[in-house]
Amino acid sequence: MLQTAEIFQSGMMLQREKPITVWGTAKPNAQVTVEIQGQSAQAKADESGAWSVSVPALVASASETMTVKAGDEALVYEDVAVGEVWLAGGQSNMEFAMRYEKHKAEALENCEDARVRFYDVPEVCYDGQREEFDYSRMAVWRKATKEDLDYFSAVGYYFQKELEKTLDVPVGIVGCNWGGTTASVWMSRETLERVGEPWIRWFEQKCEGRDMEAYWKEQHGNPTNDQGNPFNQFSEMIMPRTLSDEEVKRFFGAMQANAPEGVDIAEIMANMLDAKTFPSCLYEHMVKTIAPYGVRGILWYQGESDDDVPGMNVLYKDMLTGVIGDWRALWGEELPFLFVQLPGYERWLMNTQKNHYPVIRKCQEDVAKTVKGTHLCSIADVGEEFDIHPKDKKTVGERLSLLARHYVYGEDILCDAPVAKEAVRDGRQITITFENAGAGLHIKDEELSAMRVMVEDGSAFFNGEDEAEAEGVTFTAKVDGDKLVLTLKEETDKKVKVAFARTSWYLVNLYNEADIPAIPFEFVL
Repeated sequence: MLQTAEIFQSGMMLQREKPITVWGTAKPNAQVTVEIQGQSAQAKADESGAWSVSVPALVASASETMTVKAGDEALVYEDVAVGEVWLAGGQSNMEFAMRYEKHKAEALENCEDARVRFYDVPEVCYDGQREEFDYSRMAVWRKATKEDLDYFSAVGYYFQKELEKTLDVPVGIVGCNWGGTTASVWMSRETLERVGEPWIRWFEQKCEGRDMEAYWKEQHGNPTNDQGNPFNQFSEMIMPRTLSDEEVKRFFGAMQANAPEGVDIAEIMANMLDAKTFPSCLYEHMVKTIAPYGVRGILWYQGESDDDVPGMNVLYKDMLTGVIGDWRALWGEELPFLFVQLPGYERWLMNTQKNHYPVIRKCQEDVAKTVKGTHLCSIADVGEEFDIHPKDKKTVGERLSLLARHYVYGEDILCDAPVAKEAVRDGRQITITFENAGAGLHIKDEELSAMRVMVEDGSAFFNGEDEAEAEGVTFTAKVDGDKLVLTLKEETDKKVKVAFARTSWYLVNLYNEADIPAIPFEFVL
């Protein structure tokens, strides 16, 4: 009868230096006691048997034993580490496993470390899904070993490795993420109705004309909803490397060839109602199952799918703000929220729809400016033009660790990306001044990339369309301390637009002293 929430198990990691909550079920009205590190805390189960115990702050430790008692029942959890725990949320680029990461072979050489641990929250979006499939490979606390490293979130792993080395304490990651998900599924229904009502309307339109009772009968036990294997056939194909156009055509061609006569696979995929798109479903079935497990802060890498539905990307500032507020409310504290700005990307697989990531990126920047305790991570130099899943996650995790080391742990280091704060034009010369330059900016390689300069001429870009449609003018670029100086080839009396990384695809090579790439900006002068 005595049980704890599933995340509490032998081999787990607990957050140090602040009270932690342990919860579960027992016999109604039973007195429940939790003991660890010589401390004891108690609480009484309610009439339904639910209980929650607040354990006083613990000190860092490589291995402890935690005992939970209720009457003559007892649960004993061995090899419990105490250190820093972070929650890693988002979609596929946070889910992206070490199994597929670019630097995995190098990481394997020295990965054995019991102070580095990972827990993956089962991907569940409806009642009964967990019982219908084999989830034995998920919801397990794993140590960094050659056998288990494959399962780690790659972003989380490189983040925690840096913290473990810097702080000299155990560091754990709780992965709560699912590929192909919008922010709308990660927040409460109440918040979604307030900040993302168009997403609710979009979903309702997807459901129009469907027999939802029949739909759910089809979903229960449907193999397409089996999320128990993190290394399924599709992941094994698309994650390790970027497929050529020919390989993609062969794959989808084979799907169509194997379909029944008259069935258009592309049309079915376009009109499919995916169970994980139901509003708030992952907030209810995943996030709530681990809240309020003790964590220091939250890492977030998401936003790609919020660009998939035309017109919805402009809502992303409010959507991300809503997710942050809801998750903080579940944990009952203003947890630090470190999130990744989407890098350059053009298209992937058979997708020919133009993306509008510049809108998402601007929304992400605005959240970092307006929501307290949030910080933006720039990975503008590691995107891939024809793969939505960049394979270099080492850079991502290490950049996030810089933010944590400074803003959370108080280390005096440069951690923020260069931000253009002012531009001044004097004839042919444009001088752009940056914050967060440190000892100075530098350009890698010979020429500045990702920069466009356009003269006002009624072009598409000046009319608010993608800058790639406008014709650029020739310029030279050099850095001078915290300034980037552009010199136009020819003089003009017309207005000039300076746009940096404002296209869908780019690779940035303008860095600050800490080798962090600048984030997108534009000025009209």
